[in-house]
Amino acid sequence: MKIVFILQFILITTAFSQPNNFNEFLMKGKAEFKKDFDGNYAVAVENLEKAVKLEPRNAEAHYFLGYAYSRLNSKDGNSIVDMSLPLTVKASEEFETVIKLTPKYVGEKVILSPYSKISGEWGSLAMEYLNNNQSDSARWALQEGKKRGGFSKFFLSVCRAVLDRCSDHSILLSSGDNFTYPLAYLQNVEGYRTDVSVVDISLLNAKWYPGFLVEGNHVQFDLPRPVLDTVNYRAWKDSAITIGRYTWLLKPSYKEQYILRGDLIFLSMLRANNFKRDIYFTASFLEDSRLSLGDYLEPLIIVDRLNFTDQSEMDFNRYQSAIIKLVGLVQQVNTDDPDELGFVPSFQYSILKRIVSAMRSSDNEQAIELFKVLDQYVNLDTYTGPVSYKKYADDLRKRL
Repeated sequence: MKIVFILQFILITTAFSQPNNFNEFLMKGKAEFKKDFDGNYAVAVENLEKAVKLEPRNAEAHYFLGYAYSRLNSKDGNSIVDMSLPLTVKASEEFETVIKLTPKYVGEKVILSPYSKISGEWGSLAMEYLNNNQSDSARWALQEGKKRGGFSKFFLSVCRAVLDRCSDHSILLSSGDNFTYPLAYLQNVEGYRTDVSVVDISLLNAKWYPGFLVEGNHVQFDLPRPVLDTVNYRAWKDSAITIGRYTWLLKPSYKEQYILRGDLIFLSMLRANNFKRDIYFTASFLEDSRLSLGDYLEPLIIVDRLNFTDQSEMDFNRYQSAIIKLVGLVQQVNTDDPDELGFVPSFQYSILKRIVSAMRSSDNEQAIELFKVLDQYVNLDTYTGPVSYKKYADDLRKRL
């Protein structure tokens, strides 16, 4: 009887201690992962692996373990070229597990949803392969990512529309994983609009990326290769920049005192191009990443075109036709993916902005037509995302 009592005591103690151990491992793993500069991702992985072993159905533990594997594999743009397939698979499998456990993940989020992270993992690996002239492997990685749940129909459709907006043989500046990697999928797997040179604005800060662009004959720079490889951030004051016939004021992009390596590389690309090829920016570009060119962009709904001579609006009929086609893509949105839902307000914003323009011109008929588009395709009650324009829209309706 004494032995039975001892065994029962051990079982009960173990049962009560496991949840505490799980929480301890989860918190330690997350805390280590969140350290900005001195974090040890191997330690984060070690703790999070213990956490998921104790509670294999905890989606948040799997989510952070996937992110920890991802950072262990490639902590920034510079280390994409050192990625390994085994770690890519491990990270992807964790995000796939999150989706299986909770298709609509509601735990603590780092940056991207598990769906977007699958695209990011395999898209980054494809970039590593492309940098090593392994185009077949890159195509395989992109297709593998789609098979595992990344590269959604919606984001591929959005990026196809982005490429459609670009003129022949133009340069497209891309910002964000949900533009850069679906664009890579379209061009490398589907062979879609390969005449457009896609340049990821963040990766311009990585040491390997400008050389990759040059060697692939995507774009050229006016800086010699040794300088491209070594250029760093620079102290900066508001300065006039002239390229060809055009001049603009370039302001510091970082802490109002510096411009970053990527800014200098971007500027070198603009100088080498000298407006021979059209330049486009994907939607939702951060102003600090656009070399102070915001006042010289022609809005084309889902992209902006660099245009020093005319930034006027599209005529109404052309705009109405284009926006109806774009918002029609919303029916493809995976409502379990907050990143896809979060993109819908960009369409709402475009329509509301155009409604304001119509009302300022006293063209209430145009405004009413656009409200019909808004209500039919991207209803403000249905698609709220991280930003809601409902109150703003209601105020505009009252003024009509």
